[in-house]
Amino acid sequence: MLKKIVRFSAILAVIMTSILIISPAYAADTRSGESVSVPAGETVNDDLYLTGAEITVDGIVNGNIIAAGNKITVNGEVNGSIIAVGQTVAINGRVRNSVRAACSTMTIEGTIGHDIVAVAGFVSTTSGSTIGRDLLVYSGVVNIKGPVLRNIRGNIGRLTINNRVGGYVDVEVGNLKLERSADIAGHLTYVSENKAVIEAGAHVNGEIAHKPPEKKDLWQIIGGIIPALLGFMAVMAVVCLVLQYSMALLTGIIMILLIRKYIPGLVDTLKNKPWHCLGWGAIKFFLVPAAVIIVCATVVGIPLGLIALALYLIAVYLSPLLVAIFLGKWMLKQPSGVDSTGRLIGALALGLLVIQFLDVVPGIGFFTGLASILFGLGMMVGYFKDKLGK
Repeated sequence: MLKKIVRFSAILAVIMTSILIISPAYAADTRSGESVSVPAGETVNDDLYLTGAEITVDGIVNGNIIAAGNKITVNGEVNGSIIAVGQTVAINGRVRNSVRAACSTMTIEGTIGHDIVAVAGFVSTTSGSTIGRDLLVYSGVVNIKGPVLRNIRGNIGRLTINNRVGGYVDVEVGNLKLERSADIAGHLTYVSENKAVIEAGAHVNGEIAHKPPEKKDLWQIIGGIIPALLGFMAVMAVVCLVLQYSMALLTGIIMILLIRKYIPGLVDTLKNKPWHCLGWGAIKFFLVPAAVIIVCATVVGIPLGLIALALYLIAVYLSPLLVAIFLGKWMLKQPSGVDSTGRLIGALALGLLVIQFLDVVPGIGFFTGLASILFGLGMMVGYFKDKLGK
């Protein structure tokens, strides 16, 4: 059980860390809504970020896809990799590189050029599918009906293979079945309490090694709990940090798209009047909640107070993103003035990385987090104060 937890965490960490590895610094196409699509005939020449209840890609994407939604379907051609988090993920088209997914149900009917890394309840490939390299999976049920050109590895409740595997199979499994069309070019190694069911016609070219699960006494189990728990906590901490960074980056990209024309002025405000920004930010940070309490003390003022509180919380959340853009522009030595969307996203990505790193440093994380909020609030107050004063 401990091995399963650690492997699950490791695979999930690989999936989420991949978001940072392939995230663009200067170009991205972001789309969100209840229903999001790339229609047939459309070609996207950037990396594509998709969020929505139902996501459908029928066109061509000459980059990577990062998708989060309830139902994710890719029928078109992706000349990069796919990272998907959702309820169901269906890959019916062609993916030149790899697919990494965390979902309930995953079906593959198309062609995957490289690997599949998946954490899923159910994984199925059809006879018309092809996995060009490895399949690494943590799943309850896996049915392989299409060829896997290299290896299969993972931790699986029930695994069924009914096509060619070009390399070896090395799994920890509850139940393993090789149907008559199964053909494993290398060794078959499986750890299970149950012996594999191998139908007539199935073929394994290498050696077959059945290993029973290792039985440990009570002290061995107790001795393994602590390092396993620490490892699990460390992996989950990394996953949480990656998720936090990814969500902040996505929010920042949306903010840039909505208010790009104001950002140069906001950045210049902090650059030219840093201590004024800190002062105004402190005033707003501490006085607005007090003012909201006073306003809400009267029944008539409750709606106004709630609106003011909502706007205040939004401003507090966006403040570090504005400071991240300022910090990123300073580190990249970007000149002042009107900036392209790509340059602002690049500055945001770098600045956020620095701020998040400082936030987790013991002893200074609280102060750097508070400082980013205060300076960010001060940027807003100072900028609009100057605008109104003209």
